[in-house]
Amino acid sequence: MSRQELLDYLLKEIEKCGFEVVDVEFFPVPAAVNVDNKIMIYNSKEASPFEIAHELIHILNKDSHRGDYFDSTNPQEIIANREAILLLWEIFEANGGNYEYFNVFVNTTDAPFELAESIIKNEYLEMHEAITEIFENEIKVSINKQEMHDYIVDYISYFDVIESVNIYQFLDCYHLSHNFYNMAEIEFQQLLSTV
Repeated sequence: MSRQELLDYLLKEIEKCGFEVVDVEFFPVPAAVNVDNKIMIYNSKEASPFEIAHELIHILNKDSHRGDYFDSTNPQEIIANREAILLLWEIFEANGGNYEYFNVFVNTTDAPFELAESIIKNEYLEMHEAITEIFENEIKVSINKQEMHDYIVDYISYFDVIESVNIYQFLDCYHLSHNFYNMAEIEFQQLLSTV
């Protein structure tokens, strides 16, 4: 999605909320919204997708008393910045973007780099931790000594000569959790000492 397509999409979303959208080329700030009067004024030469998304978040949150334009201490402004970045990231991902193309995201949206990076990185870390937790719960399968023995016998049957064994490689080969390292190590020692 190009920058202009993204801007058009965001402006249409604002209109869907019942707001009048007015382009004023000499407006002193890139964009501002009056939630009470249901109007958004923006400067099409200056407004970025991030700034329009920021105003859309104010509309969705019904923020009617926000203070000054760049009041970074106002909780509504902090929330609007964060949610605007998340909204834009969701759109970016829906169009094939991912963290590998983070610079493209920032260049397209004009989101503040450091803020966007910290928010998106935090979201990715939380998502990665959740996926890891789900995955670990699924691989916590009970495996008995006989099954481990059978896996190891199968594994060593592929080698003519065994000088050393990488147990982690073995576990990965059979899609076993690294939690079984000690069990596999003991079984390898017992099998290889008899071979």
